This record gives sequence, C-alpha cells and structure tokens, in this order.
Amino acid sequence: MDTSKTNITSGKHLFQGKRRIRYHLKLFLIAIVCLWGVVGVFAGLEYRNVKHYRIASLANSVDLAVGNILAGHEDGRDMRPFMNFLESYLEDSPLNGMSMTVYDAASGRLLYSHGPAIGEIPVEAARMEPVLRADGTRSLQIFNLRLRDGRKIFLYSRGESSDGEIIIHTYLPPSGEVDNALTIGSAFWLIVLFVGLVGTVTAWVVTAHQAKNITLLHDFASRAASDREFIPMGDFPKDEIGDISRQIVAIYNARMQANVRREREHVIALKATKEKNNLKRAMTNNISHELKTPIGIIRSYLEMILSNPDMSAEERNHFLGKAQNNVERLVSMMNDLSTMTRLEESNGKIPISDIDFHDLVFSLAEDFTQSGLLKSMDFNYNIPLDCHVYGNGELLIGMLSNLAKNAVAYSQGTETGVVLIGRNENFDTFSFYDNGVGVGEEHLGHLFDRFYRIDTGRSRKVGGTGLGLPIVKSAVNTMGGSISVRNRRGGGLEFIFTLRRVKESPRQPSAADTTQAEDVPPAVTEGDSAPGGVSTQA
Repeated sequence: MDTSKTNITSGKHLFQGKRRIRYHLKLFLIAIVCLWGVVGVFAGLEYRNVKHYRIASLANSVDLAVGNILAGHEDGRDMRPFMNFLESYLEDSPLNGMSMTVYDAASGRLLYSHGPAIGEIPVEAARMEPVLRADGTRSLQIFNLRLRDGRKIFLYSRGESSDGEIIIHTYLPPSGEVDNALTIGSAFWLIVLFVGLVGTVTAWVVTAHQAKNITLLHDFASRAASDREFIPMGDFPKDEIGDISRQIVAIYNARMQANVRREREHVIALKATKEKNNLKRAMTNNISHELKTPIGIIRSYLEMILSNPDMSAEERNHFLGKAQNNVERLVSMMNDLSTMTRLEESNGKIPISDIDFHDLVFSLAEDFTQSGLLKSMDFNYNIPLDCHVYGNGELLIGMLSNLAKNAVAYSQGTETGVVLIGRNENFDTFSFYDNGVGVGEEHLGHLFDRFYRIDTGRSRKVGGTGLGLPIVKSAVNTMGGSISVRNRRGGGLEFIFTLRRVKESPRQPSAADTTQAEDVPPAVTEGDSAPGGVSTQA
C-alpha cells in the first residue's frame, strides 16, 4: 500500500519535472529564435553597410586620381610625373591592377597611360553614376560590368575635362586585392557570435526562472481548485508573478465568502431579470392594448358602414369621421412610439448645439398663437435674453409642445408658461407650469411612465397616447439634463427641468441669477412656484 503511494508520488513528481522541462524548452526556443533573428538582421545590415563603405572608398580613390589628372590639365601641368607617382602608389594597394588611359578628345591620340591602354567602353549613361566636382569637371562610374568578350570589370570610370580637350578612361578588373579589400574580417563575425552566445545564455537563465515560477503557480492553482481542504503554502518570488500568486491565495482564502455572496447576487439577478421580463411583458401588453382599442373602433365603424348599404350619407359621414379620428390617434401613437425608440437607441448620437432658448421660446409662443394649440389658455414666459443652453432645437420644441398639450388636455386651467428659476455655472433650471387642478400625490411618481393615465375616460376623449410625458423625460435626459414634477402652490402642475448652460465670458452677476453649488442643478424648495415677471401671452 505504502509502496504504491510512493510510486504514484514519484510518478507525479517525474511528470511535473518533464512538464517543467518542456515548458522551459518552449520558452527558450521562442526566446533564442527571436534573439538570433534580431542578431542576424543587425549583422546583415552592418555587413552590407561596411561592404558598401569599402566599395565607395575604392571608387573615391579612383575618382581622386581622375580628378588630379583633370586638375593638372586645367593648370597646364605635365602629367608624366603624376602618372609615375600613381604607378608606384598603386603598386601595393587594392587598385594595383587598375588601368588608366588619357586621350586627346579631338584627335583620339593617346596622351598618358597606366597599365594596358583601353578605349571607351560602350555603356548607357543612364546606368552610370555621375560624379560632379566643384571645378566643373565631371566623370561617370559603373560597377560590376561584364563585356561582350567575357571580361569582367569591377569598376569602370569615364572622365572629361571641363573644356572637353581630354578624356580619361579607367577600369579596375576583379582581383584578389579587390576581394581582400571588400572582405569583412573574422573579428566582425566573432563579435556577432559572442553577442549571440551571451544572449543565448541569458535567455536560458531567464526562461528557466520564469518556467519555475509558472510551474509553482500551476501546481497551486490545481490544488486550490480540486482540494477544498487545501491550505495555501509556497514561497513565491517577489516579482509580478509572485504578486499575482499572493493575490490568488487571498482570493482562495475568501472563496467561501465569495460563494455565499455569489449565490446571493445570483438570486438578486434572477429577481431583477424576472422583474425586467415582467416590465417588458407589461409594456408589450400595454402597447398591444393601446393599439387594439383604436383598431377595434375603426373596424367596428367600417363593418357598420359596410353592413348597412342603405345608411344615409349623414350617418355614413359621421361614422367615417369617428373612424378617421381613431386613425389619427393610431398614427399619433405610432409616431410617439417611434420617437421614444429613437431617443432610447440614440446612444448620444442626437446632435447637440448652442441654442438661444429665449429666441426658441419666443418663436414657439408665436406658433402657439397662430395654430391655436392652447385654445383659450394664455402662454407666459420669462426667459433672459442671454439664455443659451446646449440642446437640440427639434427636441426642445417637441418637449415644450408636449408639456403645453398636456396642460391644455388635463390641467383645466387658464394659464401656462415657462420661466427661468435658477442658474449656476453649469446648469439653467426652468419651470413649466400651469394654474390648473394638479394631480393627486399618489400619481406624481407615475406621470413619466408609459401609457399611464390618471383619467382613462378623459384621455380617450382628448386623444392622448399616454406617451407625451415619457417622451419629454427622454428628450431632457438625452440633452444631458433632468426633469421632475410636483404640484404647484396655488394649484396646477409644475415641471422642473434643467439644461446644460453654455459657458460665457465672466460678467457681474445680475439680480436674476441664483448662486448655486458647482456641477449641481439649482435646487428649488418644495413650496416655490414659478416666479412672475414680464410675460408674453400666446
């Protein structure tokens, strides 16, 4: 029995050891592949740069010799001494095999020669690299050229004096001296190898440390997940992985409490989900009921007309008028539902801009007068001329129109209006009021609920959809404000709403301004009502 346990334990440790080696090798291989890849790229770039530099040095030496001959010609000097010096100078250099011939451009006569005399080699000028000097002379160079007779030329140069009297042809054939001059020494490759080996050893040490930490963390996580009686132990390193491990230990120690909290939160979440589903179901039922009512009425009137072909024109027109009223109510309801959906799904995409609220209310009052929307009610407003808010003009007009329609339909008052009642650095606070009968306190908390009606019969009579006030609240919230409702002292309802104020240049506060706390909409006490002042009747 004990022997079996020992064998199992030994096998487990052996398996863990193999797993640790495999993980270590995996990390190490990834590290050295990246390391040697970087070393190889940098070594290749450096090798190419050094080789290009040495080729350029040889080309500059050739061009320097050509330039000296051209400069001597410009000065009228005899080039024979320089050619003799050039022959001795090039004897032990990579340019030892270079041939240079100088011709008279007009007659083609050979003037000077170092090495075998050669003429012009036909090469497209576009393939040659120009070299222009400060004295006006110029030459062309081309590398790695193969002639038709099979000869190879490492460097061919053609120079011409500024007066066009002499032409210099220079060519440097491949040779052992040239190859030696372009060969990178072994010291360069030893340095590359040394850097790679040092990086490899470092990668081995670092990956071994990381593999050990990962293995300890894996063993701990496995024990903690499978053994409820496991007591966290282990000496974790003082690094990021050690910090994570210690946090896991803390999480494990609090696991039972977390399970209890999780179960409690699960119950709460189920309850919230159920309430949400009930709310959605109730909303669907309300919409279905609200749609069925006008549709049923329309259907009844149409069936009555179709089933009575002998009905008088006056009765038929009466029933058609009733059906038309319900069609208009149905269209209004669909428009309100569409508006609600658009506001709820806008996700901040409604355009917001600087709105002159005084001009907007002034224009709206004129529209109320022209359209007769308020019937016999008066519309008053008291908005300062400098009142600018952030909002959407269409939403603001729709919001105020819905509040006005609500007052006309349900307040039974003679007056309604909107006034500025508070102001701070960030918000303006307004009151939209009426002097009607108000509502019961038990209804105030539900006025912004969809399809909520205090008097169903009266709502049906005036054609309300039950969505006007919910649209008002959604519009204000979309523009970054807030809205509440209360009964007004003296009778009627008062809707208190805030809109974000457009920042303006500093000025002296006026008597109409109300000093409030920063970033908080100005508060209005429970007993306050809309202030008076200069008013305009609609």
